[in-house]
Amino acid sequence: MVDLSTAMAAAAAGDRRRGGRDGEKKRPGGKVGTEPFDPADHVIKEKADAASMWLVLIYAVLIATMMRYLIMPALDEPASVLWSLPLLLIFTIPPLHKIILSKYAERYTFGNWFRASFLYTFTWLAVCFILVNPPLADISPPEVAERVKFVDLDEPEWNQTVDDFSYSEDLINRNLALVFAVRDNIDAEGVNVRVEITWTGSGQDVWNRTGSAQSMNLEWANHTANIPAVATKSTDVPILLVLDDISFEAGNIYTIKIELYQDGDPWVLTETETHRFVITQ
Repeated sequence: MVDLSTAMAAAAAGDRRRGGRDGEKKRPGGKVGTEPFDPADHVIKEKADAASMWLVLIYAVLIATMMRYLIMPALDEPASVLWSLPLLLIFTIPPLHKIILSKYAERYTFGNWFRASFLYTFTWLAVCFILVNPPLADISPPEVAERVKFVDLDEPEWNQTVDDFSYSEDLINRNLALVFAVRDNIDAEGVNVRVEITWTGSGQDVWNRTGSAQSMNLEWANHTANIPAVATKSTDVPILLVLDDISFEAGNIYTIKIELYQDGDPWVLTETETHRFVITQ
C-alpha cells in the first residue's frame, strides 16, 4: 500500500521529466541552427548599405557630368569612348568602396558589387539622357520631315513626290519648284540648308541654293493648301525653291542632294539626304 506523500513525490518527479523533454524541444534555435538577432549589428549593416547606395549614385552622376562637359566637347562627333569608358569604370566600384568606406569594407560581398553595378549603370544612363537632350543640349541632327516633292507653281494641284518621271509629264514646260520641310528638336528655322541638283545631259549641269530654313520658306504660304504630306508638324519649317535654269529633258539623270547643318551643343550636327530620278521617254 502506497501512502499519499509517496504518490505525490512520484507524480512530481514524472512532471519534471516530461517538462525537461518538452523544454529541450522548444528551445529556440536549438535544433535548426538559427542565429540570434543582434539589433546593433543590423543597424551597422543598414548604414553600410545606405552609404554604398549614395556613393554609387554620386559616382554615376559625376561620371555622366564629366563625359558631357569634358569629353564630348573635345570630340567632333559621337565616338565609342562615350559609352565604353563609363562602363569600364564599373570595375572601380569595389576599390572605391574600400577607400572611401573602409570602415564597412568587410561587410561588402559579391551581392553588394552586383547591385551597385546595376545602380551605377542605370543612373549614368538616366543622367546622360537628361544632359544631352533639350533644353540642356541637342545632339540630334535636323532632318527632312516627310516627302520631297515637285510642284507646278502655275498649276499647284500638280505635285509629285520626287521619283522617275515620264516625258509625258512635260516637266520641261512646267514652272516647277522643289518643296520639302525641315524638322529639328529645338530651332528648325535656324537650320542651314544647302540644296544641290546635278544632272547629265545638255545645258548647265549644276544648280544650288544655300540659306537658312526660315529664309527659304517665303513662298510657301501661297501654295501650302495644295501640297500635302510635306510639313506634318507645327514645328516643321517648309521650304519652297523655284527651279529656274534647270533643263528637264528626257534621258537625263538627276541627283538632288539636300544638306542640313546647324551648330548643335556640343558639336556641329549635319544630315544629308539624296534623291535620284530619270526622265524616261
